[in-house]
Amino acid sequence: MTSNDVTGLSQKLLQYIERIEILFQETQVKKEAPDFFLEVKPFADEVYDTLIKWEKDTVEWIKEESPKYIHTQQIDSTVENVKHVSVQCFYPDTREIKFKGMLQSIRYVLQDILTKKL
Repeated sequence: MTSNDVTGLSQKLLQYIERIEILFQETQVKKEAPDFFLEVKPFADEVYDTLIKWEKDTVEWIKEESPKYIHTQQIDSTVENVKHVSVQCFYPDTREIKFKGMLQSIRYVLQDILTKKL
């Protein structure tokens, strides 16, 4: 694991979060549930692959560097939140306030990590 791995994966997750927010907005407009196996699962799997690498590398970085105000519990919460939003963004009945709260939490952790890494 290198410092660049955590930085690159954090940036990639931020890009996914932007895409997830756009998908959520589009879904709210069209109000149609997608085909799970054609749309939801492939996208969620793609995000999940990056997320698992990010989790592993970031936890290792935290153990090695002990950055201030970043803890493994935040990483665990971020992983769970990303898993949820990567699927929920496709469904029109997703609650907007809770969804946007998760996005905000995810962004906060990722940007905090990037601030500490750069």
